[in-house]
Amino acid sequence: MKQEYSKNEQLDLLLLLATFKSFSEQMYNMKDVHKGIVKRRFNILLNAINGYEKVLDSDWLKENIDVMEQLSDAVTDMVYTIRDKVEQEEREQAT
Repeated sequence: MKQEYSKNEQLDLLLLLATFKSFSEQMYNMKDVHKGIVKRRFNILLNAINGYEKVLDSDWLKENIDVMEQLSDAVTDMVYTIRDKVEQEEREQAT
């Protein structure tokens, strides 16, 4: 499906996809934690965003894959920085 996006829509879409990519990485780290209905809903969430990406204009995605990767890496780095900071603060409080 060919769709034209304004610059703001493109930025919002790239941020959404990059954030989800980082979110997916975090979910992958937890993939074996859940069981039963929680695991089913967990998988539904992953499948929903994968389906969303598939209905987007593939040419537009291909043109912007590098930007999306850079944004995703930045979001993931931020998540790990926050995680490291929390772990450091917990260690400091334990001593």
